[in-house]
Amino acid sequence: MKPRLCWFYIRARARNSMKSNGSGIMGLSIRQIADLAGVSRGTVDRALNNRPGINPQVKAKILALAAETGFRTNRAGKILGIRKTPLTIGIQMPSIGNEFFREVRCGIDRAAAELADYGLTLSIREMKGFSVGTQITQIRSLLAEGVNGLALAPVDHPDVIALLEDLAAARIPVMTMNTDIAGGPRLGYVGNDYTRSGAIAAGILGLMTDGRPLRTLIVTGSKQVLGHNQRISGFCQAIRQRYPQISILDILENQDDDRRSGQIVREALARWPEIDAIYLTAAGVAGACQACQEFAGGRQIERQVRIVCNDQTPGIMPYLLDGTIAASIGQEPFRQGYEPVRLLFEYLLDGTLPPPLTLTRNEIMIYEHFFKEAL
Repeated sequence: MKPRLCWFYIRARARNSMKSNGSGIMGLSIRQIADLAGVSRGTVDRALNNRPGINPQVKAKILALAAETGFRTNRAGKILGIRKTPLTIGIQMPSIGNEFFREVRCGIDRAAAELADYGLTLSIREMKGFSVGTQITQIRSLLAEGVNGLALAPVDHPDVIALLEDLAAARIPVMTMNTDIAGGPRLGYVGNDYTRSGAIAAGILGLMTDGRPLRTLIVTGSKQVLGHNQRISGFCQAIRQRYPQISILDILENQDDDRRSGQIVREALARWPEIDAIYLTAAGVAGACQACQEFAGGRQIERQVRIVCNDQTPGIMPYLLDGTIAASIGQEPFRQGYEPVRLLFEYLLDGTLPPPLTLTRNEIMIYEHFFKEAL
């Protein structure tokens, strides 16, 4: 089931076809235009809103600056109004204990800093793992604070979908980030094309086999996360269509936790010492790598297990550089934090609707990606 727009999102999309400009989040601020023109912010406001009481030459200069810098004159009054009644965006994400979200948080913080002059504030809730109850509790706490909109990485569960239905009925806009939700109403999604990412992982392993059988273990974060399931789906589709020599021994969940990941990989290697490859769809990569190194060091396996994973976190990099990881697939985490805040702010400002899908780039990373000078 595809995510959908509820009726009030559809009506808003029909009313408004404006798109954000390419000059930062909002071009220059009113204050910056005032500084450039050598006038007060009130004078800029009068010029942009065609109010009386301003020298025609000064007005022309301000309008020229606004045009050159991409400032949207039809937003000026609304921006000044927002400064008097600030907007608050709530953020909820499963970031505790997951290094990937550090870069997502950097993107969130950058967008918040750029929009601070326009009166935007953020309220952030974080959790460890994928507890439906914790996510719902944290969302409700944000609503109790009176947030104007939400950006979240949802657990794909009927109770979360039901809550999003309630938010849509209350006209509280929601952006999903990093992972989407099947069938839940939302304003838009910013994140990875997970199905393609999974297919790329299968292609990497397929090219390594040279047609020989490859017995593969899949370690995923949670089967309640749509993105993780989509990666598995893309992987399976690719091996059916192009790489039938790849077989899947099992699909195990690690809850994005390194300790849990190490434990289940050790158990899997003991059960299937013939494992040729491990595909990790989410976090917990360092724990899995440690387990593989322990087995190799103890001579319990005679060959190196090929590992393909995702992202470029501090915990992954040492294993990518020492050859434990054959390849990792990046997904622009900074953008996954930055864009939802920007897009949600613009919607709250004047109803500008974002694209339903804003997909981040898949980037294959291998050892040589970081050491080109050694070639």
